[in-house]
Amino acid sequence: MVEEFALMRRVWGQSLEPTLSQRTLGIGNHPYRWFTHLVFIRLGTVRLGTGDAAEILQGPCLILLPSSELVRLRLSAGSCGHVIGAAMDIIGDAIGDYPESQPIRLFIATTTIMTALLPQQASALEQQMRGLIEELNRDGQPSHMVVSAYLRLLINWVWRHTMPAGPAASLSSGGAAPILHQFRQLVEADYRHHRPVADYAARLGISTDRLHALCRKHLGRAPIELVHERLAQEGRIRLERSDSSARDISEALGFRDPAHFSHFFKRKTGLSPAAYRRMVRQSSANPGLGTNMDYHDWP
Repeated sequence: MVEEFALMRRVWGQSLEPTLSQRTLGIGNHPYRWFTHLVFIRLGTVRLGTGDAAEILQGPCLILLPSSELVRLRLSAGSCGHVIGAAMDIIGDAIGDYPESQPIRLFIATTTIMTALLPQQASALEQQMRGLIEELNRDGQPSHMVVSAYLRLLINWVWRHTMPAGPAASLSSGGAAPILHQFRQLVEADYRHHRPVADYAARLGISTDRLHALCRKHLGRAPIELVHERLAQEGRIRLERSDSSARDISEALGFRDPAHFSHFFKRKTGLSPAAYRRMVRQSSANPGLGTNMDYHDWP
């Protein structure tokens, strides 16, 4: 479960009002890099891509963009709609662990475009996206339960109305990218629970040796190293962006006691949690120090 203080950093939404001139929408700009995005255009056109490979889409249409680097969309004058983005741990929590969860995880690993939406389809999408955006912008803290419910409904709706077979076929034929992408999503959802690698492999439907070989070949690290890197990154983020004590962070990240967390953090970063926080505060006066590392080298 994502704590409320962190929720607004992990999910965002915006209604796109009509403008008198065309505009460019940057999907994946900081601080929303590597989010999964849903872009709904009710009226107008949107240009996806550049050059000869660009696609011009007429609203009402929907674009599902998997976590990636910056993508630029060019909207025509008068275009309107909504855009929603969520980090992978939020998406993983929304998808949950249900019979349809595995194919949905594979589904959102690829770009999906839905055009020529029927009026009732466009209306259903707009209602759900508007509801989520209103929840995010309400007075006080948005409810994680409500946000997760809206995301679950939206993702399931898109999946049901497209039902692609490509990613699932890639998994069954041994394709590495879909497996690694799904592994990343499982890690995002469960890294705080300190699950053994065998558990991840079982949920992926492959052997532990197969998962280890894929991670070593394509990412240069063992599966447990990737899980630990995610834990260390979250520790850095919390030390940088909150005033929580090491004990509170240790508990939130599933460590049995603060000493265990401190030992783990120092082994991964070379600094104790207290020393790292001091370095972060000093870095405001010396940007060259650098702090949090990006975590984006998975497929």
